[in-house]
Amino acid sequence: MLLVRKQLTVRLNSMHSSHKALIIGTGFGSLYKSIYESMGCQVTTVDIADPQADYQYVWMALKADSKAHWNTCHITTPNHTHYQLADLCANFCDIVFVEKPGVDDPELWEELLADHPDTRIMMTKNNQYRDNVHQIREASSQGKVNINWINGNRIPKPGSWFTTKKLAFGGVSRDLMPHLLSWVQVLEPDWMHMKPKFSRCDQRWKLKDLTGTDYGAINKDGVYDVDDRCYIDLGKFTLHADWRGDAGDDIAIHTDKVSFQLGLCPESAYEEMIRIAYENLDNDEFWKQQKDMDLWIHDILCNL
Repeated sequence: MLLVRKQLTVRLNSMHSSHKALIIGTGFGSLYKSIYESMGCQVTTVDIADPQADYQYVWMALKADSKAHWNTCHITTPNHTHYQLADLCANFCDIVFVEKPGVDDPELWEELLADHPDTRIMMTKNNQYRDNVHQIREASSQGKVNINWINGNRIPKPGSWFTTKKLAFGGVSRDLMPHLLSWVQVLEPDWMHMKPKFSRCDQRWKLKDLTGTDYGAINKDGVYDVDDRCYIDLGKFTLHADWRGDAGDDIAIHTDKVSFQLGLCPESAYEEMIRIAYENLDNDEFWKQQKDMDLWIHDILCNL
């Protein structure tokens, strides 16, 4: 994958002084808040459930400043709220980053972009900006590649919106599989023409089966109607995502000769994603590439 970098010194410097970032959702969004503050940027936070957030709702932030405009925005709220919030914030932001898995389907993503031609919108694909991507790409150039994100026991907040299909659009397939698909895009030059040869999503667990999890409290009165294991065969690449694997953690890219352990994505990758996107704000080629990548991921997820 070619990442086009335009050396716009003035714009990069502005990220350390007058750059304004809007973060909606302060759970995972706290990561972005930390990154922007470390760069000296101005941060506005919005979260209906966080008393420490600057505002409960976006409209409150807009009411506080009738001329409000942000350089970047991050939507880190539950999946079913992504479209509505991105559609709103695109009117007041240069770039809107939407956390995976984006929106419900590729048609809705295309509609979002078409309705806001003057705003850059992209799904967060932070793993593409890890500093060892070139090394992994070289090792993956020949032979089969298995990309796994298998957790030993980390089902996110069972009984919450994470495990309610109408709110999450699915389970592990929408939570972890977008990361694996985005890895394919940086490892395989011909990713756009790849289609699943086989795919399968399974719900292996029920709330009553869960006596503990390493990732969030269990709401036994909630809902659990989503897939918790997903497998995709793309030919050269096989992708396996699992919230609760039988053999413990396997978060890695396995090639014929070497395995690369992944673990949580480092903050430096998120920062690099933000910087490169902002450098390329006026670069139509870069944003066409983002659109193609995001639609490919949406299309595969929607047809699982």
